[in-house]
Amino acid sequence: MQRVLTTGLISLALAGTSAADRVEPERAAPQGAAPAALWRAATPAPERAAGAALERAAPPADAALPAVSYLKLRPRVLIRGEVVTLADVLNFAQADPRLLAEIGAEPAAPGIAAPAEMQLTHQQVVARLRELGVNPARVLLGGASSCQIILEEAPPATAPGAVGPERAAPRGSPAGVAASDAPVLTPANQAPPGARTLADVLRAHVARELAELGGTVEIEFEHAGREFLELTTPPFDFSVRSTRGARLGLREFSVALRCDGQVQRTARIAASVRLVKSVLVAARPLNAGSYVRRDSIELAPRVFTDAQELGIEHPEEVIGQEVKNFLPVGQMLRRSDLKPVDLVRRSQPVTVVGAGTGSGVLIRVTGDALDSGGYGDVVRVRLGERGRNRREVRGVVAGVGMVRLLDDGV
Repeated sequence: MQRVLTTGLISLALAGTSAADRVEPERAAPQGAAPAALWRAATPAPERAAGAALERAAPPADAALPAVSYLKLRPRVLIRGEVVTLADVLNFAQADPRLLAEIGAEPAAPGIAAPAEMQLTHQQVVARLRELGVNPARVLLGGASSCQIILEEAPPATAPGAVGPERAAPRGSPAGVAASDAPVLTPANQAPPGARTLADVLRAHVARELAELGGTVEIEFEHAGREFLELTTPPFDFSVRSTRGARLGLREFSVALRCDGQVQRTARIAASVRLVKSVLVAARPLNAGSYVRRDSIELAPRVFTDAQELGIEHPEEVIGQEVKNFLPVGQMLRRSDLKPVDLVRRSQPVTVVGAGTGSGVLIRVTGDALDSGGYGDVVRVRLGERGRNRREVRGVVAGVGMVRLLDDGV
């Protein structure tokens, strides 16, 4: 007869069945059991007959089982015995307990005999899990990129009634694994050197998106999807795609998790994105109708969750502007609070600044404005006295009575 593992995380049917056995009608789910339709819906048609025999016992109402089981490969284990099992090399602390019951005692590296020492890679563990029928969409493997296994011969049996030395269970070992059967771990679980977590990748992705805004990006991830944030590259590859919407505030990211060139799962990660940058604020009360002076403003850090209004960074943009609305001390200056005023007036003397040709010397000369303009406007300026030395240049208004010469202004 066919023997089928009964955990919803496993889709393995052992060989040795007849055609009649494989196509027998489904058995009714026992009372209180959850249907296996979720697994069968994603199963190809040739496998549905074998999948029909799967049963998944429903957990108690007060049990909180993870939707996705997260296994961690330990970096190093020391085993005294004859067999290295998956429970020895993997941490099942964040996995469905039924998964441990089904595959925990399975050999992790068949064929190894004590004494021996070997490296078990992440790819080898993934292949072993597939051999056991583990569904990669519901079971994710993280942790170290490889596990160093040291297998020693079991110590001689103690005399009847004597108590042999006990081995402490590894930190994070799930309940149900006896301390005497647990591997000795040194050191504690840690990410492989140089690895980046999914959380790191998402932070770098957002930082690149918002680089043009300046400041520092802060990200706070929502609780949903946190089990994916500790996955590392290597061994996983992450393809991050931002969903449409605002660049700041609550955002959602779609992440394709690839391993060995195959997409294992697509996860959706929600996060709150903030931008911290220094902007101009009122250093003293600014009354309506007054003009902004250099000593009436200062830079101060502010947190932004909306990219529509990110404040003003450069004092030259506001000095000399008329205040439209009263601004108390500490109030951030917005363009809507200011009335543009011509910083350069026609026929008035201005200072023209520019770099000398082929040198790093800054040149300052005085001229007469031929146009009026506010901050950022292009105006003409006449340089020199009457006669041959007189010439006309173009520049950008950079402050009160100041024009910055354009590269092609002469």
